[in-house]
Amino acid sequence: MDIEKVYSDLKTKFPNLEIYKNHPLAPYTTVKIGGPADIFIQTQSSEEFLKLLKYLNNSPLLRGDMAKPREVLTPITILGNGSNILISDSGLRGIIIKNDSEEIEILPDNKIKVSSGTQLSSLITYSLDHNLLGLEEFAYIPSTVGGAIAGNIHGNKKNNFSKFVFSVEKYEDFIISAFIKLTPGDSTQAKIEVQEIIQKKSQIQSMLSLGSVFKNSPGKDPAGMIIDQQLNLKGYSIGGAQISPTHGNFIINTGSATAKDYLALINLIQSQMQTKFGFQFELEIKLLGEF
Repeated sequence: MDIEKVYSDLKTKFPNLEIYKNHPLAPYTTVKIGGPADIFIQTQSSEEFLKLLKYLNNSPLLRGDMAKPREVLTPITILGNGSNILISDSGLRGIIIKNDSEEIEILPDNKIKVSSGTQLSSLITYSLDHNLLGLEEFAYIPSTVGGAIAGNIHGNKKNNFSKFVFSVEKYEDFIISAFIKLTPGDSTQAKIEVQEIIQKKSQIQSMLSLGSVFKNSPGKDPAGMIIDQQLNLKGYSIGGAQISPTHGNFIINTGSATAKDYLALINLIQSQMQTKFGFQFELEIKLLGEF
C-alpha cells in the first residue's frame, strides 16, 4: 500500500471524516498502549462506516494486480473500545477504522436495532429506560456492541451476549448493526442490579487494563485465583506493566507501560504455569501487530 496515495485519495473522497497518517493508537485502547496506525479513520455513523467499507473494498489502491474480485489485500482493522486488544509498540499496518457509530432504535416485539459502534453501557441504559430487561449482567464491561458480538462476551450471570442477539447486519465480515431481543418488565430492580455490579467490579477491576487476560480453564480454579494464590504474582511488575494488586487476571498500565512490558508479564505467567502445573492459560485478549 502506498500510504501517501491512499491517504490523499481518502481525504479527497471523504472530506468530512477524521483521517490521519501515522496516528498513535494508544489513546484508543483502555490500557493506553500501542504504536501508530499507517492510516487512521474515525466514523461517527453506520452510514459513514458502511460507505467507507464499500469504498475500501473496491479501491484499486488497496489491491495488488493479482487481487481477486472483492478481495482487499491491504489489511483493515476495526477498533471499537480497544478493551481486549494489545497493540504492538510498532503499531498496525494498513487502515484502522475507529467505529463510533452510536444509533439505537426500538422495534416491535421487544426488539432493539443497534449500531455496532454503540457503547454497551449506552445500550444497557437505553434498554432499561425503555423497560427492556436482560442486558444488565453486562454492566461495567468496556465494550462496543460490535466487540461484544465478535468476542461473544459473558456477563455476570455467565450468559453469553449471543443469547440476546437474533440477527446481525454485516458487510463482508464487518458488523454494521445488530438486532437484540429482550424481555419486557419493570426496570427498577434491574437498574439497582446494574449499579451493584458497577460498584463491586470497580473496586477490583481497573479500567486501565484490557480486562481479563486469560480464560478460565474448565475444572480448574479461576485464572486470577491461580495467579494470586498459587503463583504469588499479584502486584508483580515489569517496566510500567503490573499484575493488578486487586485482581490477578488483570494487567494494568501504571503509567509508562509498553506492549513489550505487557507481553513479558504474560510470558512470565505462562512460563510459571507450565513449570508448576504443566499447562498454560488460553489468552482472552488478542495480540495485534508484530511482537
